[in-house]
Amino acid sequence: MKFITEKAQIVDSLQNAAAVAERRQTIPILANLRLKTVNGKLEVTATDLEIQIKTFSNLIEIEEEGETTVSARKMSELCRSLPEGENVNFSLSNGKLTVSSSNFHADFATISSDDFPEIEINEEQTPITVESSVLKRLLSKTSFSMASQDVRYYLNGMLLEIEGNKINGVATDGHRLAFSSATTNAADLDVRNILPRKAVLELSKLLSPSEGTVELLIGASYVDVRSENLSFSSKLIDGKYPDYNKVFPTGEPLPLEISKEILQSALSRASVLSNEKYRGVRFQLSENKLKLTANNPEQESAEEEVDVIYKGSDLEVGFNIGYLLDVLNSIESETVSFEFYGEDSSCIIKEQNSEDDVYVIMPMRL
Repeated sequence: MKFITEKAQIVDSLQNAAAVAERRQTIPILANLRLKTVNGKLEVTATDLEIQIKTFSNLIEIEEEGETTVSARKMSELCRSLPEGENVNFSLSNGKLTVSSSNFHADFATISSDDFPEIEINEEQTPITVESSVLKRLLSKTSFSMASQDVRYYLNGMLLEIEGNKINGVATDGHRLAFSSATTNAADLDVRNILPRKAVLELSKLLSPSEGTVELLIGASYVDVRSENLSFSSKLIDGKYPDYNKVFPTGEPLPLEISKEILQSALSRASVLSNEKYRGVRFQLSENKLKLTANNPEQESAEEEVDVIYKGSDLEVGFNIGYLLDVLNSIESETVSFEFYGEDSSCIIKEQNSEDDVYVIMPMRL
């Protein structure tokens, strides 16, 4: 194997793939990237046996086709540190991969690619074309609400739901829920699959809003996302996602509107003196006023009153500050809409004048 490429072409390709390679592996080859010349391009592959990432980058010249595997961490770090604008030469000989530029060369140990465990998907898949920016938004608007190590394994991921021409993302850890929806060109499909947490986080980093469309291929056990320079495959979580519609509170809502920036600042100040373990903040609502109170076991407390638009009855309810700040960080509108349903009920948070993204936070006893 012998080829020449530009630093700019290969760095992103290596880094994107290296993100999934496992550093502390009992199987050494899983800490490696497979480099392979295919149709005038360099194909870089990494896998942890659950997720597989293939990236493709252009080459200046291929003198000799071939493939090998090399340390993901070392190769991506080295290529990133090379001077900008450099051409980079790769040459495989006698089990060593030599990487060189104008005044530099390094020899890397390799492992034969014969043992590289490529994920092969042999199942029927439903293809859906979706805007890269839409899928990225769906993931980023919900991923923070996923559970991380819950015994209810189906919560350690995101529900991807396609109903007719709607594509929905849903995530919950049992204390809060995030729902995001967008319109697609898919016609009369009914798909419900759970993407694992790691796949959601990696895919949201890989997708580029400027990329145009990506092809989503959904099967019973795997999901594929493909674009011109990326092929991402992941196992799906085998389980039944709970009926999230039951989480939305019912009854007559008490609506409130507040400036996102004012509420973020007030909550950040309150969080300094909130209980480090429970992170609670008390909302006390009266006409056009919201009083925030936080305290801790050291008898310290913080209190702040802010102006809001609220015409409902007086109400006192507690929430986790961290959950509130996560939602506010995800919201893009300047004004945030709350819907309260009583002191023992969850609240709903939305962007102003939008039903695309809905957040539910359970109350806390303070």
